[in-house]
Amino acid sequence: MLSDTHPNALWLAELYRGGAAITSDLSLSEDERIRRQEERVKEVMERMSSDFVIHTGGVRLAATGGMDFMRRYTKRRASLADANVEPLEFDQILADDHYGIVHGTFRTSRDEWKWTRVGMGAWRFKDGVAVEHWELSDGPTWDKFFLAGDPASFTGSAEEFWTHGV
Repeated sequence: MLSDTHPNALWLAELYRGGAAITSDLSLSEDERIRRQEERVKEVMERMSSDFVIHTGGVRLAATGGMDFMRRYTKRRASLADANVEPLEFDQILADDHYGIVHGTFRTSRDEWKWTRVGMGAWRFKDGVAVEHWELSDGPTWDKFFLAGDPASFTGSAEEFWTHGV
């Protein structure tokens, strides 16, 4: 049964809430914020399979890939936004031995465009390790936001879009 006290739920809570706490801590210098985020990413990666699979948000930009794709995708997504996918508030974080779900409010911004939305992340675990993740959001708006941030009019596949230049 899914619960908020299962070890996988506690890991997901730290994954999401830990990043939000670093992002929102106004007392941190930019260098310290970056250092803490990099340290946090290393800790998170210890609980992710080397065969990890991500399913990105979007409709036109929906893509699936492994760990190398995820690293490139994350960099590209960040390059197309001033504030990438910032977790703001969480309604529920539940998990069991096999699956986890995160339901909350997220914000992404670029220049004057601030996109705040309710979204979800679904996770699959095997032997206490995260092996798969689905980004669940408003797909058409996801596409519109990230395609508008690309300085070129991109016509390739979703995988090519997310790995372009990274």
